[in-house]
Amino acid sequence: MKRYEKESFIKSFTLFFTTLLILNSIVFFFYFNEQKNALHVEIFNKIKIYNYNFENKNLRIDIVPLKKINELYTLHIQNNSIFAYFDIPNSKKNSIKIIYPFKKYIADIDKIKNRTISYYIFSSLILFILSIVYSLYSINPLKKALLLLDEFLKDIIHDLNTPVSSILLNLKILNTKHSQDAIKRIKFSTKKIGSLYGNLEATINNSPPHKEKLEIHNLINEKLEFYKYLYPDVIFASHISVDFIYTAPDYFGRIVDNLLSNACKYNKQNGKVSIYIDKNQMIVEDTGIGIKNTKKVFKRYYKENERGIGLGLNIVKKLCDRLHYKINIDSLLGIGTKIKVTF
Repeated sequence: MKRYEKESFIKSFTLFFTTLLILNSIVFFFYFNEQKNALHVEIFNKIKIYNYNFENKNLRIDIVPLKKINELYTLHIQNNSIFAYFDIPNSKKNSIKIIYPFKKYIADIDKIKNRTISYYIFSSLILFILSIVYSLYSINPLKKALLLLDEFLKDIIHDLNTPVSSILLNLKILNTKHSQDAIKRIKFSTKKIGSLYGNLEATINNSPPHKEKLEIHNLINEKLEFYKYLYPDVIFASHISVDFIYTAPDYFGRIVDNLLSNACKYNKQNGKVSIYIDKNQMIVEDTGIGIKNTKKVFKRYYKENERGIGLGLNIVKKLCDRLHYKINIDSLLGIGTKIKVTF
């Protein structure tokens, strides 16, 4: 168990167990008092029966003046003695004091105490075990989150490593000779890093979209140029029937970028990626490996294979919701995927 998990477990366990232990103590406090009151009722009933038949050898009687009596027919516990007063028929001066053995009363109280303590210890042990179980269950989401974070960081480092290595390599080439190809590779590697940064920013950015008129041809041509360079074995096709759309440029560009990225990344060799845009919708279609579970694919960090970081389509759905766009996915394994965004 890692340090953060241990800390979370200890805090959760302490909170659970302390709370349950306090409640358990309150319950058994009332339980002990209830049992003691029941014993008092039982003792008084024995004394009352003895007042009629005088057949209990453990009880004894005494005659006391009525002036010294506070209350008749009530159990009294005082001065290491337990007793009750009853009137004597045809007598206005004296009453009967029936005395219960105080040692037996103390022994009965001790039995109740021991039984209550035993139950209390047993129940506390059960609560201790339950607190461990609850604590382990409560940190399970944290463990999953930390695992996802570890995988996410590994994927980010891997995805950043390729363009950074390309930039460093091509900078060495530029040091020896002027190369347009090296400059171009640096340009697209920088764009790749920018794309990763854009996805990270989109996961935490909650600013409202600022819509304006967007020239769609330039945006799509720029994106296609980038992905043609990254995926030379993929065939690209586009059909755009409008010159402008009214949208948030940053949001829309990120949607297009992530849809094209997935279509290329999970395509077959010599596969095809097509993008269609009119005033009402955009369709991105590929001939790739397909999606197994189209219902889960919008969840953050959800991946069906080792490639990618599981953010692309989650970000697309998030941005579409902000723009009030509808998005639908049709996919067949081994045949391809078609994603439709309705404006």
